[in-house]
Amino acid sequence: MIEVKDLSIGYSIPGNTPQIFTHSDDYDSSEIVLRGLSLKIESGKVYGLIGRNGVGKTTLLNCISGLIWKNSEKKVFIDGMPFSNGNPNLSSRIFYVTDTTPPIHVRVDKYARKLSMFYPLFSMDCFNECVELFGLNYKEYIDNLSLGQKKMAFLSFAFASNASHIILDEPTNGLDITSMRTLRKLIASNMTDDKTIIISTHHINEISSLLDHIIILNNKNAVFDHSVLEAGRVLSFVESDKETDKEKALYSMSSAYGNRMILPNTSGIDSEIDYELLYEAVLDDSNRINSLFK
Repeated sequence: MIEVKDLSIGYSIPGNTPQIFTHSDDYDSSEIVLRGLSLKIESGKVYGLIGRNGVGKTTLLNCISGLIWKNSEKKVFIDGMPFSNGNPNLSSRIFYVTDTTPPIHVRVDKYARKLSMFYPLFSMDCFNECVELFGLNYKEYIDNLSLGQKKMAFLSFAFASNASHIILDEPTNGLDITSMRTLRKLIASNMTDDKTIIISTHHINEISSLLDHIIILNNKNAVFDHSVLEAGRVLSFVESDKETDKEKALYSMSSAYGNRMILPNTSGIDSEIDYELLYEAVLDDSNRINSLFK
C-alpha cells in the first residue's frame, strides 16, 4: 500500500524547484500545487488519477516515486515504511513510467538486463513476452525508437520488473489502437493481490474497463476518491429527456440524443459509469457529488 499523509508541495521561486512544505500556510498560495493531500492507495487495485493540466498529477507521482524526495519520508509511506530516497528495499518496489521517456543510447534488451540488477524479481521471460506482444525490435537502440515505441519499451520494462507498485503517467500517449489493446491486456494479466497500478491519464475511456478506483484532483487536493464499485452503486448515469429526471439530476450535459445525467442511484442496480460525465460533475460541484457517499 502507498499512503500519502498531509502532503503539501509546490515550486519555490527563484529556481522553480519542487519543495515539500511542512507548514503550507507559511507559503504564498500561488506557489503550492497540492495542499494537505492525504491518500491511501491499496494493493491489488488499478487506480485512475485524473484532473486538468497543471493540477498536480505528475507532481504527486514524482513525489510518490521518489523523484521529489526531500522531506518525503515524513509524508509518503510505501508498504508501511517511510519513504527514503536511495533505499533499495523501497526503490525496487516502484517502477515509474514517466510521460516523457529519456533519450538513452542503449539497446532495448541490454537496458532490460541493466534494470534487472536493480529489480530482484525482474523477469526476462516477461520482458520478451511484452516486446513480442508490442511488436518491438529488442535489438534497436532506445533513442532511435519513435515516441510510441519508446513508451512500449518502458511499459515492457515496468511489467517485467515485477515491482509491487507500477506508476504510469499518460501511458497511452503515442500508442496506436493495437498497442492500446496490448497495454490493457498486459495490465489485466499482470495484476495480482500484492500489486498496485496507478494510471494518470487524460484519456480515461481508453483504460476505464480496468479501473477499480478513481481519484480526481482539483483545487490543490483530491476532490473525488472512491471505488468504481461504490460510484456505480451510489450514482446512476442515464441519458434522458424526462422532466422528472432533469429535476433530480445532480449534473447534466447535453448530447446528440438528449441529456446525459447523473442521478442518485435508487434502483439497487449498479450503474455503468460515464467517466467524462463524472469528471465534469465533480469539477462543477464536488461537495454535491461526495455528499451522497457519506
